[in-house]
Amino acid sequence: GSDDMGFDPFAEEVDWGDDMDDGYASPVEKPAEDSGAGRKLEDYSLDVVFIGDSLTEQRQGTMMGKPVTDFDGIKEVFDKTFTKDKGGDFNGIALGISGDTSANLLWRLMNGEMPYGLTPKVWWLGIGLNDLSMKGCSEEVVLLGILRVVEEIQNAHPNDVIVINSLLPVQRNADGLLEHLGKHHEDLALKKNEKNLLDEEMSQKRAHVDFWPSIVAINEELSKFASKHKGVKFFNADSVFVDERQDGKYLKMDLMHDPVHPNVSGHKKWNNAIKKRLHEIIKDEE
Repeated sequence: GSDDMGFDPFAEEVDWGDDMDDGYASPVEKPAEDSGAGRKLEDYSLDVVFIGDSLTEQRQGTMMGKPVTDFDGIKEVFDKTFTKDKGGDFNGIALGISGDTSANLLWRLMNGEMPYGLTPKVWWLGIGLNDLSMKGCSEEVVLLGILRVVEEIQNAHPNDVIVINSLLPVQRNADGLLEHLGKHHEDLALKKNEKNLLDEEMSQKRAHVDFWPSIVAINEELSKFASKHKGVKFFNADSVFVDERQDGKYLKMDLMHDPVHPNVSGHKKWNNAIKKRLHEIIKDEE
């Protein structure tokens, strides 16, 4: 029967022994003795794992697991930035599932997507927008969901760095206006030109798209949390996607594929900003 396995893989302390092959190569950095042509798998070192929803899945070139032609370029850009063999500065993988909420992601991490042997230096987390939009969760619930995922990763990998990516802005109107600066008629101006995110699929709890105030509030709390917790960093992607003009803040529409998902240019700029931050983080850790 199943009781004869000899050890319990789920026991708190498992002595894997020195000879036990867990199926994963040990990510040991060895000095390069040659041009890299003869590198063994054991020399491969994973720098970053991206985990999240459709914005992360785009990096795999898919949506709901199916290839999307529009996203081919996004995958290419990701691979070039996060595969050393293709000229990237880092090795990274993307584990994203469209439509995932924090609860879905937590389940994945608890059920095999954070296996023994998956040991990046950095976990890059991008989750929470579906909690807010599709599920109509309150800002507090969205925040708690994201932080519960952070806690799960920290428990399993206390020495790894976790970067919480800010919730990205969602388009509110045709011009990409997110908020007026110093004008009292902002709500009026925006409501005239609301754009529905997913029409029928949109949660009735939030019948029209006005996520920006909530996104700002959640990002502020995530930033505060990161500043108080060792090993947790916050990355604000507004620097990439938001344009602050004299009359207001605007979503850079030329970087967007639709109201929610960045296009190839958006991903390219975002990847470059991430790359810069990773250099800082990994240098600090060494």
